[in-house]
Amino acid sequence: MKRFYIVSGFLLISSIVFGQTLDDAVRFSRVSATGSARSTAMGGAFGALGGDISTLGSNPAGIGVFRKSEVTFTPSLNFTSIQSGRGAIEKSSFQIGQLGAVFSFYSPNFDWKGINFGINYTNLNNFNQKLEQLVENSPSSFTNVWAYNSYGIAPENLPDMGSALAYDTKLIYLSDDEETYNYYSVLEMLDNETGNIVTLPVNQHKITKEDGYQGEYAFSFGTNYKDKLYLGITLGIQSLYYKMKSNYLEAPEADSPSGLDYFTYDEHIKINGVGTNLKFGMIYRPIPQVRIGAAIHTPTWYNLSYDYEAYMDALYLGIDPAIGRDEDAYSFTGATSFDYNMRTPWRAILSLATVIRQQAILSADYEYVNYKNARYSDNSDNYDYYYENMDIEDLLRATHNFRIGAEYRFNSVFSLRAGYGFQASPYKHDTDHYKIQSLSGGFGLNFGVFYCDAAYVHKYSKGTTVFYSGYNPFADAYFTAAPIMNKYNTNEARVTLGVRF
Repeated sequence: MKRFYIVSGFLLISSIVFGQTLDDAVRFSRVSATGSARSTAMGGAFGALGGDISTLGSNPAGIGVFRKSEVTFTPSLNFTSIQSGRGAIEKSSFQIGQLGAVFSFYSPNFDWKGINFGINYTNLNNFNQKLEQLVENSPSSFTNVWAYNSYGIAPENLPDMGSALAYDTKLIYLSDDEETYNYYSVLEMLDNETGNIVTLPVNQHKITKEDGYQGEYAFSFGTNYKDKLYLGITLGIQSLYYKMKSNYLEAPEADSPSGLDYFTYDEHIKINGVGTNLKFGMIYRPIPQVRIGAAIHTPTWYNLSYDYEAYMDALYLGIDPAIGRDEDAYSFTGATSFDYNMRTPWRAILSLATVIRQQAILSADYEYVNYKNARYSDNSDNYDYYYENMDIEDLLRATHNFRIGAEYRFNSVFSLRAGYGFQASPYKHDTDHYKIQSLSGGFGLNFGVFYCDAAYVHKYSKGTTVFYSGYNPFADAYFTAAPIMNKYNTNEARVTLGVRF
């Protein structure tokens, strides 16, 4: 099976062609530090505290802190809003944020104070969002990309599905000298004043809808030495389901000399699979008021399936026998599917927390993730993913992420919590965009056997996307569609219900 790609240069590209891109590597490697409502309210900064089921997926040593068994369930409501120049588009979803149990066998009379086991499901990513984007009077066209990609290649061997569909729908066509396999866009015209070929201005509109989730089943084991040293290990099994549907429309001005009225290009992508990883952690209490934590997460090794469908149709104002267009309308569909492997980056977490008079908690996590270490590899057809992995190596970078949280217990029943999180941009050439900041807060009610926690978190980020990017071999230069600024806002409410026994 042949994959198709475009080297992206220094640009973040939005759905250029089908196949694995560095954006997918980021999307599936960049997970949230959430779980229970208590952890969420404190910004996910729980690496040095333990005693909360969310630590099974962050620092598994936290399971050793439990002295009682418990079962917890966390439903969540998610609201996303994306501003992209034409007003905000909102979308909501309900998900299981967390569901699990810890079984504690605490023995206070021994130095090694028992062993604890835990199993937990956590929703790591919510992909549900919708985006609408518009570019008016663009000086370039998607058809330019398909024409330049096809240079020197016979029609039956066109290098990507977009180019093949564009050729079939007469959006690109061969020059008179067919032996050179030089393709032109239907929107390219000769400028009589300059003698150069120019592209007629077009209006571009795209709607993208994404759905899916990324979840992890954590199977954890932990122990406790003298209530000072806590050790833990987690086997993580991740499930991934991602679906994207996009509709791209491009139209020149009315009565365009190109003869084109408009064309549409629809893409449907589905990615699903399973991955495994290991996590190792420790927590040390040098004095009762201070806790120090550290954790290492191995990469998640994924086996994934990729399904792609594309549909293109074009409507013309009339026929043009000179370029082989003998009909007013064309429509064609293409599809492909294959399996592949993906490896996410390693990550390391250092944590520090202080507990003041068993009443107040201050906690901080530092996380290091080097996205350059993500990799694709073959699972079915001996494709080497050289160009995709080179893009990851050249365009992504290591990040330093931070989380801080606080909790104050007014009495044995009621607690207030707050937190802040920062995830740096993984893109080397766009460090100001795609960083994620979060503010969170919540409260807890502890009734002994039963407890209830609530949290609310707001996440904000912004970034630029483009509809396409390409390389002009005649000018020896890259070109791109106009960048579009997007602002992403996510609001999420979580409630955790727990029972201790």
